Amino acid sequence: MSFTATAQGSTVVRVAWSTALERNSARFEEERSADGVAFEKVGQVVAAGSSLSAHPYALTDAHLPSGVGLLYYRLRQVDLDGSFSYSPVQVVALAGAAAGLSLYPNPTAGAATLTGAEAGAAVQVLDALGQVVGTAVADATGTAALPAGVPAVVYVVRSGAHARRLTVR
Repeated sequence: MSFTATAQGSTVVRVAWSTALERNSARFEEERSADGVAFEKVGQVVAAGSSLSAHPYALTDAHLPSGVGLLYYRLRQVDLDGSFSYSPVQVVALAGAAAGLSLYPNPTAGAATLTGAEAGAAVQVLDALGQVVGTAVADATGTAALPAGVPAVVYVVRSGAHARRLTVR
């Protein structure tokens, strides 16, 4: 019925969800990613199994990776027969010391998104020689869509005094 992931400061994320009914459900696995591509299991709860009534669930992630401004969470619902399905991904912006520029997906085969920039700030994509190969402007939330179609190499994405490496495959 619902799935949320909410930052509680800069060191804890609470993931909560509820089901309307369950059929042959074994467990829920909480998965986290720093880049929106590669996910790892960070928690697990036993499911109700088979039930026609609603069930609330929650997990707390208190072992966050350092130096990231965004984290991505999803649930892997595993049935008794081993089959599984994924929930939609929830994005959590961290505040405080963990905040900063983030790029996703990274690496990418096309376009990427930058978050954590100042609202209205210029964003530059630089090649290995320091030449500007693309530009964008951060919107009111500090998010900028980076141009696709650049050759497959490593770039530096810069906004203000901050920079991140972007790999295009």
